[in-house]
Amino acid sequence: MSVTTRQAELIGSAELASLLDHANQLVGATGRPDLIERLSRARARLAGRGMRVVLVGEPGQGATSLARVLDQVRANRLPGATFTDARGRPGPNQARTPDPGSADVALFVTDAGHEYGQPELDALARLRAQGLAVVGVLTKIDIFPRWADVQRANRSRLQAANLDAPPIPLFPVSAALGESGSRGDESVAAASGVPQLVDFLRDRVGTNVEPALRDSVVAEIRAVTEELGRGWNGELDTVQSAGGSAQDRQQRAVAELDRRQQLSVNWQLALGDGATELMAQVDFDLRDRLRTVMVDAEAEILKASPVKQWPQFDAWVRGRVAESVQANFQLARERSRKLAAQVAAQLAGNPDGSHIGVALPDVRVNNPDEALRQIKPMPPLESSKGGVVARAVNSLRGSYGGVLMVGVLTSLAGMVLINVWSVAAGVLLGVFTFWEDAKNSKERGKAEARMAVSKLTDEANFRVGDDLRTQLRAVHRTLRDHFTVINDQRLRAAADTARTAADAAQYNGGQRSTRLSGLQNNLAELRQLQARLPNHRG
Repeated sequence: MSVTTRQAELIGSAELASLLDHANQLVGATGRPDLIERLSRARARLAGRGMRVVLVGEPGQGATSLARVLDQVRANRLPGATFTDARGRPGPNQARTPDPGSADVALFVTDAGHEYGQPELDALARLRAQGLAVVGVLTKIDIFPRWADVQRANRSRLQAANLDAPPIPLFPVSAALGESGSRGDESVAAASGVPQLVDFLRDRVGTNVEPALRDSVVAEIRAVTEELGRGWNGELDTVQSAGGSAQDRQQRAVAELDRRQQLSVNWQLALGDGATELMAQVDFDLRDRLRTVMVDAEAEILKASPVKQWPQFDAWVRGRVAESVQANFQLARERSRKLAAQVAAQLAGNPDGSHIGVALPDVRVNNPDEALRQIKPMPPLESSKGGVVARAVNSLRGSYGGVLMVGVLTSLAGMVLINVWSVAAGVLLGVFTFWEDAKNSKERGKAEARMAVSKLTDEANFRVGDDLRTQLRAVHRTLRDHFTVINDQRLRAAADTARTAADAAQYNGGQRSTRLSGLQNNLAELRQLQARLPNHRG
């Protein structure tokens, strides 16, 4: 079958709603609540789209009251919509019209007490000229019992003025009844016509849809149609197969169901073991990389004390830490995707060990930018605060001690306290003390630098490790949820096939023909739906 490709850009909200309705009709005959739920979620996402609705009408027609009631009702049906009065200035005998580009839909509001006249027809013509989706609303039907006659007359006037191609819907509503119904009386709410108007806006009025939302809804519909196609084609093959007896086909179907039940156990074990190993491997890799940074930093510290160039050394160390962390997170991404493929292969159960037939999830491990920002620069070293003056004072103290010690010894030989030998000893001890202080200061600086680097890597391990474990737990949940859905679908399909094979074994000729006809009709309608999807080739 060849199907003309449709451009996704041409699909609006009304067409998407129609596609969802079509898919719901097909799913309704299968008794598959999981598929119904998927379509319901897609419809809810579509209903949440943005829609700017402007109410156009002359003062006193009930537009303001209707806008207030619509805003109350929209939360459950059309949460992304906004309802406002037109802000433009009316001309003589003219209703306000919105500024071009300021709205997606225009509700043209008149009360049900009078028919359209020339001013109303002119206003509708201006709205149509702006390219807006236009919906006519007759208000105050609780006050004017002849609203149905007015509705028919308005339709005739629209046709006479050539404004009814395409037709403008005309909705009778009562804002007063709608406000009463919003407080919990469903019968009053239905009589007001407001819920019907909101449903029409949601499902039948075409507006532009964001590409991401459009693609999401279309992908959901396509996934449902593919699931339906697999089930119906499998049943069709079973019913019309000429090879083997009906009992043989039933045995093969039951054996396949047993095999998939075993695969259901296998992939869960693979995921549990793999997630534990993934956490351990990535955590060890992070600690190993940070340990390498520590070793390299210590090697640089041994070459030369970084005290004098501490800001540059700090930037270098933190740069190495950031590189190591980024490499670790890249490893986490690769191992997460590898784990996804391994689990998919266990679920697929293919003889070659591949995961063909089981889609892989979109596994994400985000960059740890926030964790890295929380790692503060290393503080200045305490040893950098002492300088030459402190060492000179210590040298002077040592020199003084040398003079006294040697002077006392030489005085025993009859020499004065201050002599050549005591002065020479003082000079030597002063120089030695200065050299020793410089050496000790350098060693203290290196020790403090090693301690600062150790604290930095510990902080990085704490901050980044916590972020990493959080994201890996999210990966585990993503894989679990993704493969649980697929596993449930595969088990349900196998169970349906086994049940179909059991039924087929009991079919007589007439029953088989009836079922074949039903399956062929279902598949034909399914192909029609698939042909309506954008970018689909059959």
